[in-house]
Amino acid sequence: MSLHMITHAVMFAVIATLVKKYLQILYQLDDLQDRCLYAEWEHSNKADLNTHKTQDESQKSNMKFNSFETCQSNLKTHVCHFKNLCYQPKENLFVYFYNKDEIKYSSINRNNIPSLSTPADFTGHKLPLTFLSENFSSQFSVRWINKTSYIFNRFKSDNLMHVIHDDLLPLHFTMKHFENLKLKMAALDKFDAQIVFMDDWPPGDYRALYELFTNYQPQYKIDLQGIEQQHGKEVQDGRELVCFSSAIVGLLTDTLWYNYGFIGPQGPILDSTVNAHQIKSTSNFILHHLDSNAQHSIDFIVLISRKENRKIMNEDDLVKAILQEFSMKVVTISSETHSLTDMITLVSNAKGVIGMHGSLLILAMFLKPGSFLIELFPYAVSPVQYTPYKTLANIKGLEINYASWENTDQKSTVSHIDYPSEHGGLMHLQSEVQKEIINQEKVPKHLCCDDPSWLYHIYQDTFVDISAILNLIKIVMKSGKIANTRHFAYLETPSEVRNLNCKLIKEQTCSLNISWEIPWNMQFLTFDKLNYEIILEESRAEASVKYVTDKLKLEIHDRIDCEKDYIVWGKAVVDGMSHDNYISKDCHN
Repeated sequence: MSLHMITHAVMFAVIATLVKKYLQILYQLDDLQDRCLYAEWEHSNKADLNTHKTQDESQKSNMKFNSFETCQSNLKTHVCHFKNLCYQPKENLFVYFYNKDEIKYSSINRNNIPSLSTPADFTGHKLPLTFLSENFSSQFSVRWINKTSYIFNRFKSDNLMHVIHDDLLPLHFTMKHFENLKLKMAALDKFDAQIVFMDDWPPGDYRALYELFTNYQPQYKIDLQGIEQQHGKEVQDGRELVCFSSAIVGLLTDTLWYNYGFIGPQGPILDSTVNAHQIKSTSNFILHHLDSNAQHSIDFIVLISRKENRKIMNEDDLVKAILQEFSMKVVTISSETHSLTDMITLVSNAKGVIGMHGSLLILAMFLKPGSFLIELFPYAVSPVQYTPYKTLANIKGLEINYASWENTDQKSTVSHIDYPSEHGGLMHLQSEVQKEIINQEKVPKHLCCDDPSWLYHIYQDTFVDISAILNLIKIVMKSGKIANTRHFAYLETPSEVRNLNCKLIKEQTCSLNISWEIPWNMQFLTFDKLNYEIILEESRAEASVKYVTDKLKLEIHDRIDCEKDYIVWGKAVVDGMSHDNYISKDCHN
């Protein structure tokens, strides 16, 4: 080898080493920027903590303070991160102490209040918020809660579908969003925050699921309302407040996929952005923190059994037929015979799940890629009209093979006209209406949630067609073998966007120009659509706006003030899937 070639080889090696070192420094710089970005916020919080007493103490404030917020809004959701938001227990309302000079820049107003619950088109859970001048803040006795608090309402805490779809998936997504902006956490770490429920539900059977997400016990509205009594005081004139130094109110709804039908008939959310990465991130988090040591070395199928209503009348025969046909064990589970931990663990190890339409089918989110879900429907209940679990199974990247069976033989149904009305009984209706409902071949489309025709038919018991179900199992198991070859697709998310930059430009008007480069690993991914999510936030935490574009630059003209400083957050989204973390950039003149 000539000296010339050796020299070139050495030069290339040196250049490669320098490039690697350069990339490492860039990554470290990004990490440092992330941490510095929230340094001012954390410093401000610590300063407040020095003036507030510890969380378990109550005090006469004797000093003036004001509230402010950062809100993230789009057409579907409005979530706000408040500082110094207070709760008045006697009146059951929240108090925002405004500064007259700053309130004009605030994104919060009486017509733009966050919702405490997530279901689409449901307007009954708006944050009960009132506004007072900061001049009155010193007149209250205040108990400060200094942990970051996530404040929301559970929509229906006695139903597992609602618990997971409406609460836990949005909660996990929201906590990752806000906590990852402050500090890069390990994906399976519990969050250093507390949950505050402002609904009137009792803790309930699913309390343990909420407790998995944080290092602290959840707080309930009754806990906040009882604070003065706990400290030996009486709530008399409404001058006692519970104030949160840092509170996120409401939950981001990016993970929702189903509309329950409050305005129109129920069905999939047409513009849902939920993806397999989000679902598996939450299911893996829950599985990691569940206290279960169950091990399963053989293939088996889970059959969800109902003991009180909507029963499979020939359940034992179905179990025997599956065992005989497929030489595969069938594990029957129910809320009455298994703990929630055991049910989740069994489903996560199963080859597939079979069950009547009902809330426990949400456990399909824990199935491994290539598994199957077979949903059974009583007579007159059309699989086309009720699709929360079909929609879940069809989320791209989950690779759950879905099939449904509907009872079309009225003779195979056992109806219960004498049940309570909330469970489908008809005795409260006139005889003509009863006959009309009983003779229906299909439940008419309806709104949520107490349509008598829907309730009557959905609570029927059924003798299922065993041969038809065996045939469906053959079909979905064959599909599962194909799906198994591509089940890692949901892991292939884009890496961080590169060289995120922003610049304030003042000409006739002020504008903000943002640019970035395509993520490094895009050259290795196969995808249909690539978008970028950009969040613009004023550095004084007064407002934030989310933009979505397929370009590598964004020019923003509306409401840009060149005298203010901004923070830009950006990430890439491929076919609805993305890396969890945004990267950030400070923008100033």
